[in-house]
Amino acid sequence: MITLFFLAVLFCVYTYAIFPLILHLRAKRKPIENRIALTEYPSVSVVIAAHNEANNIAVKLESLSALDYPTERIEFIFVSDGSTDQSVPMLEAAQKDMPNLKVAHYEPAAGKPTALNKGVDMAVGEVLVFMDARQRVSANAIQVLCERLAMPGIGAVSGELSLADDNGVESANVGLYWRYEKWIRQNESRLFSTTGATGALYAISRHDYIPHEPNVLLDDFDTPVAILAKGQRTVFEPDAKVFDAAESSVSGEFRRKTRTLAGNFQSFMRNQWLFSPAKNPVFLQFLSHKVFRLLVPYAMLLAFVASMFGSGLFLKLMFVGQLLFYGVGLANMVGVKALDNKVFNFIKVFLQLNAAAVAGAFRYFSGNANVRWKQS
Repeated sequence: MITLFFLAVLFCVYTYAIFPLILHLRAKRKPIENRIALTEYPSVSVVIAAHNEANNIAVKLESLSALDYPTERIEFIFVSDGSTDQSVPMLEAAQKDMPNLKVAHYEPAAGKPTALNKGVDMAVGEVLVFMDARQRVSANAIQVLCERLAMPGIGAVSGELSLADDNGVESANVGLYWRYEKWIRQNESRLFSTTGATGALYAISRHDYIPHEPNVLLDDFDTPVAILAKGQRTVFEPDAKVFDAAESSVSGEFRRKTRTLAGNFQSFMRNQWLFSPAKNPVFLQFLSHKVFRLLVPYAMLLAFVASMFGSGLFLKLMFVGQLLFYGVGLANMVGVKALDNKVFNFIKVFLQLNAAAVAGAFRYFSGNANVRWKQS
C-alpha cells in the first residue's frame, strides 16, 4: 500500500509542480521573440457571438471604438444567437455611429459554434479576431495580435486574460489559480506552442479557419489544435489584454470549469492524433498539462484509499492529514466563517476544480454536455 500511496502522490506532485518547473526551466533556454513591426495593416474582422448581452454591449462597443487600429482596416461582426433581450436593437442603433459594425440575428438559439461560423461567413478580413461580448480589451490588442501573427510559423495568437480580484478572498484565489495557469501557458508558448487559446481574445488567419460542427464545446481549443496539426504554433501575447472579473464565488468557477473540462473530453475524442508522439509536436506537455490534470482526482482517491487501508505509522499519519485537508475544504464550502482565509480558500478552489474534472467527465460521457448558452 505504501508504494501505491507514493505513486499516487508523485503523480499529483508531478502534474501540478514538477512538470510546470521543468517546463519553465526548458522555456528559459529559448530566446524571447520580439514582435514584427507591421509595414502595412492587414484587414481584420472581429467576430463576436452573443446571446442576451444587452447589459454588456454598451461597454463592449466603447472598448471596440477605442482600439488603436485604422478604422478602414477593421470591421466588427456581432452575431446574435437567438437573443431575446435588447441586444439586437442596441447593436442596430450603434450602426449609425459605427459604419464598420455588422449585425446578424437568427432564431432559435443554436449555440456559439453556429454563431461563429455565421460571423466568419460574413467576414472579409485577412485576420479573424474572436472575442466574447462581455469583456473590455486593451486599445493596442488588435495591433499586437497582428504583429505576432505575422511572424513565421505562428498560426494563432492568444491575448492575455487579466482577472480583477477585488471581489473578496474567494475571487482572489480563483485569480491566483488563473495566474498559475497563465504562467504555464506562457512557458509553453515560449518553448514552442500551447494547445489552446483564451476564448475571450485570440486571432488567426482567415484561411486557417475550419468551420465548427454545431455541437463543439471549445472553439478556443479545437481551432488552435487544428492549426497545430499543420505544424504551426499557438502563442500567447501578454501585451494584448482582455479584462474580466474573477468569479466572486468558487461555485461559479466550478460550473465554468465543468463545462470546459467536458469540452476537453470531446476534443480529445475528435483529435486522437494528439495522443501520438509521432504526430503531436507537444506530446509530453499535452499529456502533462491537459490529460494528467483530468486524472489527478483519481490519483487523489487512490492515495486516500491506500493510506486508509495501509498499515504503519506513516500511512496512518498521511490518512489523518488527508482527512484534515479534505475536511477544511468541505467546511469552507459550506461557509464556516472561521476558515475564511486565503490558505483555506485556496484549498477549496483546488478541491472544487478537481471535482469539476470528475463532473466534466460525467457530463460528457453521459451525453449531457450542451453548447447552448447559460448551460452549466
